[in-house]
Amino acid sequence: MKALVVVCDGLADRPVKTLGRRTPLEAADTPHLDELAERGITGIVDPVAPGIRAGSDTSHLAILGYDPCKVYTGRGPFEAAGMGIELREGDIAWRCNFATVDKNLVVEDRRAGRIEDTSELIDALRSIRLEGVEVKLASLAYRCALVFRGKGLSHMVSDTDPHATGVKVHPAQPLDNSAEARRTAQLLEEFSKRAHEILEKHEVNTRRRKHGLPPANYLLARGAGVVPTLEDFHRRYRMRGACIATTAIIKGIARLAGMKVIEAEKDYIARAKQALLALEDVDFLLMNIKEADEAGHDHSPERKVEVIEAIDAMVGEFLDFAEENYVVVMSDHTTPCSVGDHTGDVVPVLIAGPEVRTDEVTQFNERACAKGGLNRIRGMDIMPILLDLLNKSEKFGA
Repeated sequence: MKALVVVCDGLADRPVKTLGRRTPLEAADTPHLDELAERGITGIVDPVAPGIRAGSDTSHLAILGYDPCKVYTGRGPFEAAGMGIELREGDIAWRCNFATVDKNLVVEDRRAGRIEDTSELIDALRSIRLEGVEVKLASLAYRCALVFRGKGLSHMVSDTDPHATGVKVHPAQPLDNSAEARRTAQLLEEFSKRAHEILEKHEVNTRRRKHGLPPANYLLARGAGVVPTLEDFHRRYRMRGACIATTAIIKGIARLAGMKVIEAEKDYIARAKQALLALEDVDFLLMNIKEADEAGHDHSPERKVEVIEAIDAMVGEFLDFAEENYVVVMSDHTTPCSVGDHTGDVVPVLIAGPEVRTDEVTQFNERACAKGGLNRIRGMDIMPILLDLLNKSEKFGA
């Protein structure tokens, strides 16, 4: 038997007035998700702990059984690994955005109009040299990863990203009194200043201004972290693991855990077939679907309903697989359209497979799953439950 875990990023929501006080999951037409709920067991999950606003990184670590309270140092290393940067012990990594700032460094657009191609800008930034530090960069559209490699560095450095528009870029500051943190903050400040000078004059931004587009003239850094040590997935679970995702951070987590990373097809049905093909060679597959989260961040419940219905069609491809294997469908955190960001609400989960003890729930949504047989569990409980169903868990006691 094999396992497929489908994590629908930011899928869970709160009741929406324009949807008749229903959540997008409740408002959407989801016959396949409902069928799996009826065939399986359901519940609700605290991704990390009750009330904790989990990030996609910390929640996915928990879902994979890695305690984020012990292994998480920051988002940067996962972003960097996901973008293909080979990390070493001691590397300090940041997650960055290409952003638009005015002449006073006031942030006008944190994503520079969601610029799609930043390859020329990255090439230009690779000319920056810092004393005693090797700088590595990679990007995917407006997202970027920045890595400092060298001695005497620390990840205890504050974000330069103010996480808002209409305010000035924050200065990088040490978060403790160590010489390493002070030096790293100074280096980040120097890099940011020189990067801004290069980006401000770059011909890509000259063209963007000419066409009325916001220039990508600043790199906002956040989520500094030192490379974490994750136990190899295969060694930990005695299963060959793989991941299909579009976002760098999820691919980075999988890479650092030693899982095979497969570049996802854009079309959901094609991605489902890709997953089933991959499961012929591996025992466990993690699939992340990002778009529901984006709809939540964009305050668009109607778009979220559309995404959910597309996900439901994709899940229809897994119904036969669930006859002899196990399928988990869940959200990694709640991204309410009313808030536009992650909240600490619980998320729904279903587990379907050949030997699941079913409950009375026949729908997959937040309120229905609250009545399910799994009751209320943590993200860290998912892998032990799956291992037990797969008959791969070790006995505790005599």
